[in-house]
Amino acid sequence: MIPSEAHRRLTRRTFLRLAGLATLGRLLAACGSPPTPTPTATATLTATLTSTPTATATLTPTPTPTATHTPTPTPTPTPTATATPTATATPTSTSTPTVTPTRGPLQVIVLIHGPARTLVVDHVLQRFDVLSANIRVDLGEVVPDLRDYDAVIFAGGEYRPEEFDDPVFDGERERIMEALEAGVPILGICLGHQLLAHWLGGEVKRGRWEVGWLPVTGNERGLEDPLLAGLGETFYAFLWHGDEVTRLPEEAVLLASSERCRVQAYRLGDSLVWGVQFNPQYDPVIAESLARNSSWLPEYGWDVEEIVATGYREYDDLAGKIFGNFFRAILVG
Repeated sequence: MIPSEAHRRLTRRTFLRLAGLATLGRLLAACGSPPTPTPTATATLTATLTSTPTATATLTPTPTPTATHTPTPTPTPTPTATATPTATATPTSTSTPTVTPTRGPLQVIVLIHGPARTLVVDHVLQRFDVLSANIRVDLGEVVPDLRDYDAVIFAGGEYRPEEFDDPVFDGERERIMEALEAGVPILGICLGHQLLAHWLGGEVKRGRWEVGWLPVTGNERGLEDPLLAGLGETFYAFLWHGDEVTRLPEEAVLLASSERCRVQAYRLGDSLVWGVQFNPQYDPVIAESLARNSSWLPEYGWDVEEIVATGYREYDDLAGKIFGNFFRAILVG
């Protein structure tokens, strides 16, 4: 259920009473610790407004040692089940510059387009001092006025390019365009990244599949962009897609690419609107669960053990860095 207008106004008045410095302190503290993935296989079916537990403000994240992992195959033919992880990744965090925000906690809406638990980002948002609501667009839930929120997470799903103009997206497209016109910050992820490019005049086509933890390289603009701050020239991200943006919208700027997919990240001009093809909400535990429960990977030549091992070896809190950078960019304007 979408919060009523009276509820949103009451909620916003409550937000603005909260101390701005405590907000960023908790955000920075969140960037320094890895997420604890939710081990359930069912997605949120209705829009809910939940408050993130308050963390102790810390301006300098404390690095923790990386866990050692020994993969244990536990295959099952059910692709949406959640496997028991064999290890917990503990990435090394990096320090983040201190800034002074002028507002309280952010109110974020997440647009989701499929049933898979791995499409949901609430396990990441719990690390930050934000309030969030989920909308299942694929179930026909109505997308509210996005201008009532501080940011939009335009998340993934299970649609192909030939379906991007289907009626299921009509209301969402109108709301996204309103949000863009109003300057609402947007982070498009995977399908959301593709839909945004398509609706703005770009092109999305079927390409070669990318599956697993693969290196993504930022270009000169990417290395200077706030969304990719702290990631270095090349970073590992989890990829699971067969479609890709083949032509960017006129106002979009390319930020990063991979070997098989040229458009891994872009930004709309100098606005607070980004699209990323990779899935920043994944950590090695979630990726292992997905890979071990996807029976078709070995049939098409994908090495599940290598995918799992690479995640635990290369993961460096991409979730904390990408989402933390996005929220920080909003706070500093």
